[in-house]
Amino acid sequence: MPTIHFAKYQAIENDFCVIGPASPGFNWTHRRAAEICHRRRGVGSDGLIILGKPSAKGVPFRLFNADGSRAEWSGNGVRCAAAHLAGQKRRAQLRLLTAVGSIESIVITKGSGRFLASFERPMPIVGDPISAGRKSSPARLAGPIPVDAGNPHWIYVVADFDIPWEELGARAQSLNRPTHGVNVEFVRVLNRHQVELRIFERGVGPTPSSGSGALAAVAACWTRGLVDSRVRIISPGGEQKAEISKDHNTVRLSAMTHHVCSGDWKIS
Repeated sequence: MPTIHFAKYQAIENDFCVIGPASPGFNWTHRRAAEICHRRRGVGSDGLIILGKPSAKGVPFRLFNADGSRAEWSGNGVRCAAAHLAGQKRRAQLRLLTAVGSIESIVITKGSGRFLASFERPMPIVGDPISAGRKSSPARLAGPIPVDAGNPHWIYVVADFDIPWEELGARAQSLNRPTHGVNVEFVRVLNRHQVELRIFERGVGPTPSSGSGALAAVAACWTRGLVDSRVRIISPGGEQKAEISKDHNTVRLSAMTHHVCSGDWKIS
């Protein structure tokens, strides 16, 4: 019976099982990934991260959603992986090799398994609002606005969250089968420096936070002149801080990340 060592991290309550580069090789199928992520039968997490052997180019990064489906990348997943790789270093700069290219991350260790982790990504591509799903959506919903952040997003700008946003998020999945679903964010603009999010993540469902979702939401609001270049993104799991570069080409996102536990998972 193979035994896999794991470390579990959470970034603003978005949690991941991280399998480090030193773990023995194993064929991670969709089924195995779903088993370790299961909240009752496994370790329990929103996703599984497999880290490869480091090289001069960086550390390979593979990501599975909680249902075992593959994902291109995750902002909070990048933070958790970077915190795991940083170990006890007070400050570490790391490069993760994801399906959307290399991502630079900076980790500052705060002690007791606490880390301030940031990453930088190109400004996402924001499309024009589309009509899909609008017919049956509440009239006070603006969107969806499609955003390509390396993974697909639909952004709705809302006046409040007194709408069936979980139902709308689930419905969006059936309209995006070619991309195996879509990440859906509902954004309430509080002022030019603060926005609030609710998130329906593909392969997971409602989730307390999302790094790529925050990135997509900031990009959608920025291109429509709703926010300035420094924005706090508040979601049920906690807060992220976004800073858009002076040339508007990149966005840096920062948030706290925590080590939850480590252990061994025996694969039947």
